[in-house]
Amino acid sequence: MKLDHTYILPTLMALVVHLVVAMVFMTEWQSQSHRTPLVQVKHQVEATLIDLDAVLAQQNKLQNEKQEKKKAADKKKAADKKKAADKKKAADKKAADKKAADKKAADKKAADKKAADKKAADKKAADKKAADKKAADKKAADKKAADKKAADKKAADKKAADKKAADKQAADKKAADKQAADKKAADKKAADKQAADEKAAEQLAEVQQALDDLLDDEMAADLSEENRISEGQAVSAITNYIMNEIVDHWVRPADARTDMVVYLEIKLVPTGEIVNVEIFSRNASASDAFVASAKTAALKVAKFDRLSELDIGIFDANFRNITLKFKPEDLRL
Repeated sequence: MKLDHTYILPTLMALVVHLVVAMVFMTEWQSQSHRTPLVQVKHQVEATLIDLDAVLAQQNKLQNEKQEKKKAADKKKAADKKKAADKKKAADKKAADKKAADKKAADKKAADKKAADKKAADKKAADKKAADKKAADKKAADKKAADKKAADKKAADKKAADKKAADKQAADKKAADKQAADKKAADKKAADKQAADEKAAEQLAEVQQALDDLLDDEMAADLSEENRISEGQAVSAITNYIMNEIVDHWVRPADARTDMVVYLEIKLVPTGEIVNVEIFSRNASASDAFVASAKTAALKVAKFDRLSELDIGIFDANFRNITLKFKPEDLRL
């Protein structure tokens, strides 16, 4: 029988075991044969014939079964190991996939956050840029408006200053012209008054002289007619004097015209002081302003000083109650 090389070692070991057993059995048997037993003992030996091929076949079968079991165990172990490895690989892959997915999600989240942060930063920068531009535009507009306002104010101030200077110059000229006109009028009025006063004084002196002459008894009869003439001249002179005084104090109203006439009734005392002034009458053309101005002028005189120089008889007869026709000659048409 041709043996498989894989069974040589087990077969040799089996043979060695059998040889060792046989040698032990033989040695024991020989030592028993040389001993002198005290008692004859008969031994019955039973021997069994062993079929070495059968033993080897049995051993081969056992070895094969053992090999099969080992192979099965190894296969199962390999399968379990592979299964465990596959499971671990799957778990590792799952963990790796999860880790990769988590990383991908984290990376996406980080990228999204970075993009959002960038977008927010860009928007913030754009908003700041827009706000800065708006602020700069407003500042420029405010400066432009302020500059325009300042320029307008400067121009307005200059215009106002120029107008004020022009108005002042015109007012100064007007005041100077008025002052010159007033001085000229005052000078004329003073000259006219002085002339009137001088004329009245002369007339009054003449009247007084005539009155003094009337005191002479020897000339009384011859001068009676002359006396009447002198008294009439005195009355006329004093009347003109009174009228001139009133005109000098008169402020002409704007509507005064040459056809306006008012009659003033004036009550006097011998000292020449005015007791009362009333409107006696007025024509249809005389305005209220004209009438009032005539009465006011008379009241402003207050006292006619030259009346105190008159003889009391002439005063009582002609000037204690006097009615004057007020109609200035220099009025406009």
